[in-house]
Amino acid sequence: MAQKKNETVLSAVETINQAVEESVAVGSFVNTFWDQFELSRERAEQLRENGEDAYINALKEVIKFNKQFRKSVSNLYQQSKTTNKEMVSELMQQLPFGNEDVKDEVLPIPETEELKKQFVEVSGQLENLALTPIKSIFHVVEQMEDNIEKSAESSVAYGRERRNAWLQVRKEYVKFAKDSHLNLVDRSKSSFKEFIKPQ
Repeated sequence: MAQKKNETVLSAVETINQAVEESVAVGSFVNTFWDQFELSRERAEQLRENGEDAYINALKEVIKFNKQFRKSVSNLYQQSKTTNKEMVSELMQQLPFGNEDVKDEVLPIPETEELKKQFVEVSGQLENLALTPIKSIFHVVEQMEDNIEKSAESSVAYGRERRNAWLQVRKEYVKFAKDSHLNLVDRSKSSFKEFIKPQ
């Protein structure tokens, strides 16, 4: 009889040990599952933020390149303008105005200077008239680029702010889901034990 009681006690202890081991294993699985879920969500969030940062950096680089390109075009124009001025001044010197070698009617020197001055003034006005649309286009493009950059930065900042506002709520939901999952597993285990319990 004593031996039968010892076997029953040993059997009960083994059953309890198995139940504890199963409980630890199932609890460990549930905890690992939800920890992996949380890590996966954090990695996805980090990838999203890295993508947003890369987008902003690429946008800034394109804008920087465009500004350098416009500056190069402007420098090229300045060089051509300087070359044109030099050519005009040489042309003006080669014209026969006020030259004593010319036997025909010669204009007096004050009129020649006035004519040169008017020619330079007219060419300057034509140059400004030709440049006005180009300068306007450059100005509009720069404003558009600045607006696009500011808009992109504020959009990314707003998205991050909105996600961070919901972060705590998401964490609470995950914690609640994890606790509910553990509770469900424990209740299922208890119900199963009751179901298979010898009568």
